[in-house]
Amino acid sequence: MPATDPPTRTAPAPRRTASIQPATAPDSPRAGRRRTPVDMVLVGLALPLVGFAVADLVNPDWSPVETMVSHYVHAPRGGWLIPAGLLIMAAASAALIRPAVAHTRGGRGGLTLLGVWAAALLLGGVFPANPAGQWDQPPTLAGTLHGVAALIAFTILPAAAVILTRVWRRDPRWRPVAGALAVVAAMSVAAFALFTVTFFDVLDGPDLAVGPWSAVVGLTERVMVWADVAWLAVAAAGLRRIAWDG
Repeated sequence: MPATDPPTRTAPAPRRTASIQPATAPDSPRAGRRRTPVDMVLVGLALPLVGFAVADLVNPDWSPVETMVSHYVHAPRGGWLIPAGLLIMAAASAALIRPAVAHTRGGRGGLTLLGVWAAALLLGGVFPANPAGQWDQPPTLAGTLHGVAALIAFTILPAAAVILTRVWRRDPRWRPVAGALAVVAAMSVAAFALFTVTFFDVLDGPDLAVGPWSAVVGLTERVMVWADVAWLAVAAAGLRRIAWDG
């Protein structure tokens, strides 16, 4: 009987295993909703500065070095930009408070001062300043209220910046903007001190003439406003980053 070859077994085909790709989590809608108010805060802080600059440009006969921003409400052109800018800045500052409260461990005094700053801006936007050059005349009621509100706002914001910057720098979530917060807080304090000197000089003189300008209170006020808004913008950017990180 002839020998037969043993049957050959076919090796099973290797199984194909589907490669599992790591899923990329989409951006959380809740995080997006948290970022949106902060984005509006940044817009609300920028618009007033643009409006103030436009008021300077459309009134070339007025000196932004000598004339304070609030006096431009009486300018021939673009006077409405001043109260509108103050009201927008007040709204932006108020909108910053809620996310700041949610992401601040301590520092309630600084948050309260931030609320006072927003309220003072609102008051300053509702009541116009007296016309420029009337330092030696009795102020109107509206001018008095505007002046008191401005004094409160300009004093309060640097204090709030110092308090909240110290609190936030101890929080790891704020570490990416901690250095910038410290720098602009120092700028806010220094700008307020410089403005105070030039403001009281106008009330008593003025004596601090620089070149062709008899006073520089308009320039120092603008530097102070830019420093204050810079601190608010950095704080808003920090809150936006925290919302992004979830």
